[in-house]
Amino acid sequence: MAATYRYAMVGNSAAAINACDAVRKLDPEGSIILFGEEKYRCYSRPLISYLVAGQIESGGMYYRPPGYYRSMRVDFRKGTRVEAVDAAKRTLTTAEGEKVRWRSLLLATGFKPFIPPVPGLEEIDYLTFVSWDDARRMLARTAKPARVLIVGAGLIGMKAAEAAEARGAKVTVVEKMERVLPQALDEQASRMVWERCREAGIDIVTGQGVAGLEPRGGGKGKAVLDDGGELEFDLLVMAVGVRPRVELAEDAGLQCARGIEVDEYQRTALEGVYAAGDAVSAMDVVLGRPSINALWPVAALQGKYAGMNMAGKEVPYPGCNSMNAVEFFGLPVLSAGIVNPPGDGYEVVTRRGDGDDYRKVVLQGDVLVGMLMAGRIERAGILTGLIQERANVRRVKNFLLEEAFGHIHLPRSVRQERITETAAGIMKAGAARDKGV
Repeated sequence: MAATYRYAMVGNSAAAINACDAVRKLDPEGSIILFGEEKYRCYSRPLISYLVAGQIESGGMYYRPPGYYRSMRVDFRKGTRVEAVDAAKRTLTTAEGEKVRWRSLLLATGFKPFIPPVPGLEEIDYLTFVSWDDARRMLARTAKPARVLIVGAGLIGMKAAEAAEARGAKVTVVEKMERVLPQALDEQASRMVWERCREAGIDIVTGQGVAGLEPRGGGKGKAVLDDGGELEFDLLVMAVGVRPRVELAEDAGLQCARGIEVDEYQRTALEGVYAAGDAVSAMDVVLGRPSINALWPVAALQGKYAGMNMAGKEVPYPGCNSMNAVEFFGLPVLSAGIVNPPGDGYEVVTRRGDGDDYRKVVLQGDVLVGMLMAGRIERAGILTGLIQERANVRRVKNFLLEEAFGHIHLPRSVRQERITETAAGIMKAGAARDKGV
C-alpha cells in the first residue's frame, strides 16, 4: 500500500528547499517527502566553478546543515528519480517502482544541458558543467596539465573556462555568436570580460561553431570548426546552453511549450500540482509576461511562494526579472532586466569611467527596465530594486549613472518607504540575534 504525504517535492535545489522552508513555517505538522536525483544533500550549483578552482572546500558547497531534513521532518529520498506522476490519482512513481500518494505536489525539476547534434560527439567522453558530479569529473581530468576545449561562451561556459584555467589547464573557448556572454551582457561589457580572459591566457574563438569532432581515445580528440580550423583537446566541455526539464510535467498532461506554465500562485493546470524554479515560465515584471528565468534567486523566490500557497496561504508571486551577478578574474559584472533592447522605444544611457568602470541603463519611457555595470557595481542594488518595482524614474533620470546616486535622489515618499523597510529589517535581524537564531 502506497504511503501518503501531505506534501511531495520533486527536486532538491533552491526551489524545493525554499518551498519546504515556507511550508514548515505555516504547517509544522504536515508530512513532507522530497526526492533528489543526486546523491548529495542540497548544495549551491553556482559554486561548482569555485570548487574546481580551489576557492572553496567541499563543505562550502552546502547551504543547509547536515541535519536539515531531519530537523524539518522531511522524508528525504536521496538519489531517487521520480519517473511518473498521475495527477488524477494524486500518486507518483519512482524509478524503483515505489508509489507515493500526495495531497499537494511541487515540480521543481530544474534544467538539463542542451547538447547539439555534432558529428562525432557521441564517441567522445565529454563533460557538461552544471552539477557537483561534473565538477568532480573536471577535477579528476585536470589533475595533470590539460588542453581543455569549451564549446559555448555563456555564463556556464565562461565560468567553466575560469575554473579550468585555475587548475593550470590551457583553455580554449569556442562560441558561435560574435562575442562572449551575448545574452547577459552588451558589446562593451562582453569586450571587457573577453580582455580579462585573454590576459589570463584563455583563447576565445568567436563567430565559429564546431562542425565535427574526431575522437582520439581517453576523452581526447580534435574539433573541426566551421571555417576548417582545427583544435586539439584533452578534455571537451559542452556548455552550449540549458533546457527546462519538463518531461515529467508533460507526461502528467501539462502543456510545456515554453516551460511549465503556472498562475500567480505557482499552480499548474493540474489540481494540487504546483511548479517552481528553472523549468517554470512565470511572470517577468520587466517583460510583462511569463518567461523562464533560470537563475538561483528566482528559483528560490518561486519556491517560497509555491510553498506558502501549497500550505494554504494564497499569496501571489510578485514576479522577478532576469539578473546576473558574476565575476571573471577580478572583474565584477552585474546585469538586470533588458540590457540589449530589441528595437525602438527604448532610451539607452551609458557612462565609461576610469579603468574598468562601465555603466548602462535602459529606459522605456520613464520606467527603468534594464541596467548593466562592470568593474564598479556599488550602486547596482538600488537600480535593480527600481527595475523590480517598475518605478517611475523621471525625476532622477539624470542621476542614475552618477557615482553618488543613492536613496537621497529618490522621491520623498519612495525614500521614506525604503528607510522604513531598512529599519524594520535591522530590528528583525537584531531580534533574531538576541534570540540566538
